[in-house]
Amino acid sequence: MKFTPRAEQPNVAWDEQSGYPNDLVAGSPEHSGAHARLLELAVEMESDFEPYGKRSRDGDDCADCSCGCRHFAVLDGPLGADWGVCINKNSPRAGLLTFEHQGCPAFEAGIEVEDFGPAS
Repeated sequence: MKFTPRAEQPNVAWDEQSGYPNDLVAGSPEHSGAHARLLELAVEMESDFEPYGKRSRDGDDCADCSCGCRHFAVLDGPLGADWGVCINKNSPRAGLLTFEHQGCPAFEAGIEVEDFGPAS
């Protein structure tokens, strides 16, 4: 899904190069505000890694979505560097907005969802 601004709002500063509001452009001073707003919205579950849940990263069980989970569908645009949706129906995070470091016990390494495309 691609973010498309509905209409320019009078109090929103827009990045001319990307067409996104400045708070969604990675590296802009406002970007951390967008990230913080998403963290407020993301559901935290006991099965998430600490500090989002109760699961420890000790031992070999440290793979989170950022390690290439095949079920992590990244958001399009600047926030896709950190955010996505879990599309694993066997995961407690299925269908949820997910920060890449929340993780879940249903992690499966593999081809990232964004890499699927037409066969060459």
